[in-house]
Amino acid sequence: MTGPRTSGGTAGRPARAGLLGLLVLAVLAVTVPAWAVRGAVAPDEPVVITLETLLPGLARPGTDLQLTGALDNTGTQDLRNVEVRLRLSQTHLNSRSELAAVAANRTSSRDGEVIASRALPDLGAGQSQPFDLSRPVDDLPALTGFGVYVVGVEVLASRSSGFGRVAILRTLLPWVPAEPDFEATGFTWLWPLVARPVRLADGTFADDSLAAELQPGGRLSRLLEAGVRLEQGAGLTWAVDPELLDAVAEMADENGYEVLAPDRSLVPGEGSAVAAGWIDRLRAATAGREVLVLPYGDPDVTAMTRAGLGTDLVRALVQGQEVVAAALPAADALLDTAWPVDGFTNRDTLAALGAAGSAAVVLDGRAVPTVIDLSYTPAGRAHVASRSHRLSGLLAEPGLAELLLRRGSDPLLGAQRLLAETAMITSELPGAGPGRTILVMPPRRWDPSQEYLDRLAEVGAQAPWMAPVSLAEAGALDPPEVDRGPLRYPAAQRAQELPAPYLSALDSMRSSIAVFSTILTDPDQLIPSLDRAVLLLESSWWRERDSRAIRLNRERGYLADLRGEVRVQPGSFTFSSRRGTIPLTVANGLDQDVRVVLRLQPQTIQLQLEQPRQPIRIGPRQKTQREVDAVAVAGGDVLVDVTLETREGAPYGQPVQVRISITDYGTVALYITVAAAAVLFLTAGVRILQRVRAARRASEREGPPLPDRTP
Repeated sequence: MTGPRTSGGTAGRPARAGLLGLLVLAVLAVTVPAWAVRGAVAPDEPVVITLETLLPGLARPGTDLQLTGALDNTGTQDLRNVEVRLRLSQTHLNSRSELAAVAANRTSSRDGEVIASRALPDLGAGQSQPFDLSRPVDDLPALTGFGVYVVGVEVLASRSSGFGRVAILRTLLPWVPAEPDFEATGFTWLWPLVARPVRLADGTFADDSLAAELQPGGRLSRLLEAGVRLEQGAGLTWAVDPELLDAVAEMADENGYEVLAPDRSLVPGEGSAVAAGWIDRLRAATAGREVLVLPYGDPDVTAMTRAGLGTDLVRALVQGQEVVAAALPAADALLDTAWPVDGFTNRDTLAALGAAGSAAVVLDGRAVPTVIDLSYTPAGRAHVASRSHRLSGLLAEPGLAELLLRRGSDPLLGAQRLLAETAMITSELPGAGPGRTILVMPPRRWDPSQEYLDRLAEVGAQAPWMAPVSLAEAGALDPPEVDRGPLRYPAAQRAQELPAPYLSALDSMRSSIAVFSTILTDPDQLIPSLDRAVLLLESSWWRERDSRAIRLNRERGYLADLRGEVRVQPGSFTFSSRRGTIPLTVANGLDQDVRVVLRLQPQTIQLQLEQPRQPIRIGPRQKTQREVDAVAVAGGDVLVDVTLETREGAPYGQPVQVRISITDYGTVALYITVAAAAVLFLTAGVRILQRVRAARRASEREGPPLPDRTP
């Protein structure tokens, strides 16, 4: 490694020095954000700079600034006389807006001086070359007061157009002096452990993706381990979906669990061991720590309130609290704090949450914006009014929330940017102290890389500008004297809500489950899993996902199959007399007793029925027959609609038609027939008598027979 070189080091190359300024302007004119492409490139000779290490994440006296990485020549020209330089701004940044401009490569005024350089071999087209640069921090007089400085990796090389800059990559470095001249700002980190719903109403798992998230290196495993490291020095509150705890506990059960395979067959799940280990680590991590209890299944509370499903919201809140109390008994559960999806909601939902027991709500700071633009970042506290309640507003800092949501393709640079932002927040008001508390809110189902989490945990746990403040402590602080406008619910958030027709279908499904439960003698055997299925279908996971219709149809089909196990069997019967009975068979294919009531309704008045009065109890997987008395009024075929009802009189299932053929006659028809037969017999008798009398008279007129005179 060579010693420090400044821009004056190129004075011995006048031909190339004349082109350097033009090349810099060209680079600045076309450069794109470093967070998106891992480096900045020249327009005609792109060189991508990949930064692999940046140590330390925050600079202090006595440390060495070290950067390693690689240069990739993705252009078509060979590069000669390659030189990589390390640059440092001469002063710290003055504002978060200036920081954003540097991060987006909108300014080069902070590129500063060269503090280290290294000559590299020629870099042919398509070739890659590693680099490393370092310099003791104590040798850098530019690092004075606390703040954020700009560090740049610059590449110069010779090509057909001359010698000059071909790429530059900028990142940010917080500096803390030996004797800090600031008071740490209070920071509260919300750390979500929320997964997508994978359990089905029949007790199986739709897939084994949850096992992949729980295993070492999986999303939930990474978040748990990083949260444990971060909370050693930061104020961290776990935000947990109780349904996740339920699912993990079911996976960890000694009996195992079953997963629906792609061919629709059931196969044993493979995550029992990792689930048991994960839940044990979570219990240890949350012992004595705050846990924000989300409603069970993390439902879309705003959409539910709009659809009039307040009962489901209350059910999800109560069930969630019960699950967390059982699964994480040593945790300090926050039961009165709500966190709507993305930190946005409307006033009606706040009123519903307040009525359900919530005293505080976590919102994005943009949901309750300041009336005027401030030159600093205000504390994340406010009072938020609903239509009937006033809640304590815990407002997440919007800029940090946006960085966590869109952290870019480079995890190291993205994490360094976020940490630099937190340092800038403290430098805005260095004397405010922890009374000015900032809430950091990641996305609901956050999926950061291991490298990103490592940098956050490593630097965040030791950052002296961040004082740990718990979520409950932040809620107890008085709001700052900052005027804020009314609650805002952006149209973009409204468009993402679960749609009304979908929620209406869930409401109908809930009603169907309620009717089904009334015929069961042991509802706890089936109803809880069906109720859970509805809550999971209301999950915020299904926002803007067309696959929710597939899951809904599957769960409704399963419910329909269960209900269809209790049914009346159709049939045809013949009446050969005026009175008769209809033998109806009711089948129960469930594994428990059921109680139902028969109701019959002839479609015509040819048949009069005596309705059964007593409920019918049918054993598990059995059939029973009931005879219903009937009286025929006239002959012919009659269709009878047979319906099952609950004991409360609610219809159960669709009517089944039974055909009755009446071959005998009614009373009037019988009298007519007898009278007609009597007339017929009388007429026939009179005619016979008349014929006998006529034959006798004819015989008398002819006299006695003559004697036979034959010899």
